[in-house]
Amino acid sequence: MMQFDWTTFILEILNFLVLVWILHRFLYRPVLAMLDARQQHIKDETLHAEQLRGEAETLRQQYQQRLADWTRRQEDNHHQLQEELAQLRSSALEELKQTLADEETKLQVRNQSLIAARETALVREASSTAYAQAAAMLQRLSSPELTQRIVDVFLEDLNKLPDSESAALRKAASMLIAASAVEVVSAHRLEENLRARLTQALSAAAGQTLPINFKQDSALIAGLRAVIGECQLHANLADELAFFNRQIHHG
Repeated sequence: MMQFDWTTFILEILNFLVLVWILHRFLYRPVLAMLDARQQHIKDETLHAEQLRGEAETLRQQYQQRLADWTRRQEDNHHQLQEELAQLRSSALEELKQTLADEETKLQVRNQSLIAARETALVREASSTAYAQAAAMLQRLSSPELTQRIVDVFLEDLNKLPDSESAALRKAASMLIAASAVEVVSAHRLEENLRARLTQALSAAAGQTLPINFKQDSALIAGLRAVIGECQLHANLADELAFFNRQIHHG
């Protein structure tokens, strides 16, 4: 049978109280201090984490804002670039059209010039051929009678000279030196009576007696040419043909 010992009980009580005091003195307070420090550290870390999270959120918003701004600028730049490219294409196209139009105009002008030059060459070639053929035909038809007929017409026209031509003839005659003679060249030999009529008519037209030297040149074909100083009177087929030939070549 178990017996209760008060001494042991009291010693156990004292031992327990000592143990509680020791635990409270050396274990409980450090543990509480460590827990308080740990809790404060956790609070500080949590606060720092909240600050970091806030800063991260601010940076994210700034990044999104910058990204949005960059995207908007990119879109604006892309739109501006498209407009500039469209303007450049339009300007280049207009310039190309103008260049093609200018080249076409130049080509047309060049072609027209070539055609005109070719037509002129053909006309001159045809006129030269016609002149040669007409000269050959007139050479065959030439005769002393034709020259005499032309001289008659020349004498008739000499009496009807316009005032300006008559004044020019008189002026040329007045400038002749004393020993010089008027030259009358005919395609055929002129009879004496015809020479006398020419001398009388030319002297009357010049306003003074003219010494005339008569010559013959078959190149005139038919008719005559009178040379009074600087004044020349043409009444022959060769000079008439040459006149028309010059008009065609310079027309």
